[in-house]
Amino acid sequence: MFVLGASGHLGQAIVRHALAHGHTVTAASRQLDPAALRGLKVKTVRIDDGLSALTELSAGHNVLVDAAAPYPLEPCIRDGVLWRQVVSEAVQRTERVLDAARRNRLRIAFISSCATLPLRESPLRAMERAWRRSAYPYFEAKAAMEQAVIRAAAQGLPAVIVNPAACLGPWEFRAENSSFVGLVLARRLPVVVDNTLSVIDVRDVAEAIGKALAREFLGRPIALAGHNVNMVELAQQILQMDGAGWAAPAAVDSRLASLAAFWTSVSLAAINRTPPDLWRATPLAADGFPMDPSPEQVAMGLALHSLSDTLRDAIAFHRKLRWAQA
Repeated sequence: MFVLGASGHLGQAIVRHALAHGHTVTAASRQLDPAALRGLKVKTVRIDDGLSALTELSAGHNVLVDAAAPYPLEPCIRDGVLWRQVVSEAVQRTERVLDAARRNRLRIAFISSCATLPLRESPLRAMERAWRRSAYPYFEAKAAMEQAVIRAAAQGLPAVIVNPAACLGPWEFRAENSSFVGLVLARRLPVVVDNTLSVIDVRDVAEAIGKALAREFLGRPIALAGHNVNMVELAQQILQMDGAGWAAPAAVDSRLASLAAFWTSVSLAAINRTPPDLWRATPLAADGFPMDPSPEQVAMGLALHSLSDTLRDAIAFHRKLRWAQA
């Protein structure tokens, strides 16, 4: 198995699941010696952002997993030059992944986003979502990448496409200010978007990918639902499990949060500064929604980790990471 994004949150779970099931894994990373992969029995290869050597590096494997699809979270003018560039580059990158899979006759597992799934919602919620999706190219880029994979599958490429809910769990090596759990544990999240969404353990996503490949659920998006929970309640659960006294963050309306994140990002961009990851992730948090298990998820018999187990393991991992970095 060849895994793009192997040092990322989902990539870590996929790599560890594959190793636990006796597979040989090549882990691709932009880093020369990623700390996240140390101690794992994998072959590590370095790859550039343009995936220029992907065909050569992935030769000889049986599955190519793309857990590194881009997620452009900066706002810009819809259909402007930057917008079109962002979407075009995302699709071109996906086409390079698909070309490598075709040339090497590999099955592919592509991790998409729940943001591409069809929704039924109130007119007001639909208007709010439409505005958000007109301000951030993330949503169009994700849909365009997914469609490229669907087209390739229609032409015969054996492709599994999964659309997981928001992911939680252990092995989140990203910086603390990029992690919901990390920010809550550090008491650095004074407000939380008041929105109910579905959250799933990264280990369950890895398990689902394995099951989908085995059952050959190919060529169609597979929604992977987890546990439906309000984000404020989720933060409260994390703090309660962490102990040592806690004060729940305040709830903020999703519309206000989206507007605040948008104008903060625009203002900082005007002075050539990058917005904090907390603001960059706000549109995704506001766009989240409850999910029910898809027919494919039911057919796979996917047994989810309990939310308490997921949070417990995520907290334990963040504590361990903090101690190692101290």
